[in-house]
Amino acid sequence: MVLLDYLKWRNDVNFSVASFNDIDNVILSCLSYMDFGELFSEQNTSYTLKEVFERFCKKYSFEEIRESRQFIKRVPLLLEDMVLGERFKDTRIVHYTDDLDKEKIKQFAAVTFVLPDGTNYISFRGTDSTITGWKEDFLLSFMPETEGSKEAVDYLNHVSNLLEGDLIIGGHSKGGNFAMYASAFCDEIVKARIARVYNNDGPGFREEIIDSREYQEILPKICNILPQTSIIGQLLSNNGEEKVIKSNATGLFQHDAMTWEVTKDKFVADELDAFSNFVKVSLGSWLEKIDDETRQSVVSTVFSMIEETEAETFEEFSDSLFKNTRIMLKGLVKLPKERRNELMGALSTLVQVSGKTAFDTIPKISSK
Repeated sequence: MVLLDYLKWRNDVNFSVASFNDIDNVILSCLSYMDFGELFSEQNTSYTLKEVFERFCKKYSFEEIRESRQFIKRVPLLLEDMVLGERFKDTRIVHYTDDLDKEKIKQFAAVTFVLPDGTNYISFRGTDSTITGWKEDFLLSFMPETEGSKEAVDYLNHVSNLLEGDLIIGGHSKGGNFAMYASAFCDEIVKARIARVYNNDGPGFREEIIDSREYQEILPKICNILPQTSIIGQLLSNNGEEKVIKSNATGLFQHDAMTWEVTKDKFVADELDAFSNFVKVSLGSWLEKIDDETRQSVVSTVFSMIEETEAETFEEFSDSLFKNTRIMLKGLVKLPKERRNELMGALSTLVQVSGKTAFDTIPKISSK
């Protein structure tokens, strides 16, 4: 069983009978990928789950959504079952915000769910398909905070004043990173109300963030949900509690939370596999060998070549893959010699580190 099966199995059990759990968290973190602003133009308004579902059905076909292989596009499937059962049907959606700023390199969106029992779940959206969103992800390797993480703090401080009771903060992918960062650096009066922080297979932080007093205060409340082949979740670290769970997908596709396996009220437990450890060790070793200035230069160089294609999303980039690859190669040739050598040197170091890590890992796998 996966998330959709859980909704069919437990959707008639309200929160007074079975309290909020890890699976409920993942469902709500996934829903933040929906564009609620597209459905409702009015700002600062509260909507029921049923109203969201009805508006969505007027614009889109669920049959087409079922056929999609893209995780973000399949997220609305969760709504179908959520509106039918006692557990979620009276949930209210409030304080939706969406801010994409190419110049500031910011891709941010968040929404708050007020559950039928009064539980407040603040959900931060993860990385979408925009090139700006992915560029912001790479900034995490050399910056302690991004424009998106700063806005996450502001959002949490603002909406908490409009909500009553305890807060649960969460997100999937980069949204999980934002959830942890906002919880650590929000106002102290807000931090005291936070009951749990969920990072669902999201990247971690640089050492100066983890070692800070603010982060250490929130650390005991952090829970990481990771599939057995976790790749995004192995980028940097966060030192929080880890729950490794089973996915019915393979490789990178396990990042799709819709593939995570469940029992009636828990995820199916597992352990990180050798490839997850390979990613963590190899990327960690690579970053140790490259200083912040070089990391910043490499990221700027790569994304400047991608931006030369004028594609706004990776879907647009893929639609004209041959043409856009040719544009990038021309951009590589035009780079100043020192910048080109820097980029090729960084890639060469990554290959060398990955090769050594793989060499060290193979005997351990073979001996099992």
